Amino acid sequence: MFIHDLNEATAAALLPKLLPAAESRRLEFKRVSGKMVGKALESVCALMNSDGGYLVLGLADLKEYRGTARLFGVQENSEAVDELCRKLLTEFQPPATTLRLTRLACKLGNGPSKGQAGHLLLVAAGRSPAVHSIVNGGTFMRLEAGNRQMTAAEVTDLSYRRGVRSAASEPVAVPLAQLQTDA
Repeated sequence: MFIHDLNEATAAALLPKLLPAAESRRLEFKRVSGKMVGKALESVCALMNSDGGYLVLGLADLKEYRGTARLFGVQENSEAVDELCRKLLTEFQPPATTLRLTRLACKLGNGPSKGQAGHLLLVAAGRSPAVHSIVNGGTFMRLEAGNRQMTAAEVTDLSYRRGVRSAASEPVAVPLAQLQTDA
């Protein structure tokens, strides 16, 4: 999985759109901490299983900070970002194929590196044709501004709706008497 850099013009145009944005069905923000990795995996899983969207790492939630004060950057915990990148490749079943990571340069507005150059990491998770689960961690769907673990029945239903499973591909028990016809 490669991390792409946005050019300066695109980054300069995107950042003012992200700063006032709140979490939604297709957008989530996370500061980078050790606890972030598990929650970020849940979010990526939920986005792939729903309509797709973006996880923005290094940008605090709008409920906690406003404007450029939201900009902590991924430098806050580089090891957690490395761990997340590794797990994005290994922790999904089936493997995630709709992910794209992009680095967005910015001037940090908070944290120990305030005022210095830093960057955010955008994880674009497209709507997947498959149903993804986190290995030993569950299957999630995206709500309006959060994630929810799916029940087994919901996973099965989504698998049928996405065509991962179908009645034609599933063995079905049929009583022998129903097979004995004149036809």
